[in-house]
Amino acid sequence: MKLMKKERRSSHRTQWTAQFAVASELCKRGYEVAFTMGNHPSVDLMVHSPNQEAFLIDVKGLYKKNYWAISTKKEKPNLFYVLAFVPDHDHNRYFILTQAQVNSEVEADIAVARSRNASENFTGITWKRAEQYEGAWQVLPK
Repeated sequence: MKLMKKERRSSHRTQWTAQFAVASELCKRGYEVAFTMGNHPSVDLMVHSPNQEAFLIDVKGLYKKNYWAISTKKEKPNLFYVLAFVPDHDHNRYFILTQAQVNSEVEADIAVARSRNASENFTGITWKRAEQYEGAWQVLPK
């Protein structure tokens, strides 16, 4: 009996799928979107709201339910996060957070790690914690 080796999915595939999915969803909602194409270290999308307010989005993509690996960042005006769940055989799901919300969630994750004497080197947001932000498009500038 020959065992089939499970193919590892490229993180680039997931990230690009997530970025295009988020851009598409924003366009459907009346936003104008430009990709940074990897030329900005912490921002994936530059966006103008329907009322022409400019802001930035950092997209984090997953293709299976897992932990969102994110670290805290110094406060940056108008930075938002979209955690995009882009599975192969199901519909996309979006979790939208302000930078302050992300930093708060990551700090809570670090506190849990400390209470368990676990490593703080790998920080982020659990799937369960992210669910409260699903579909929260209203946090983005109008």
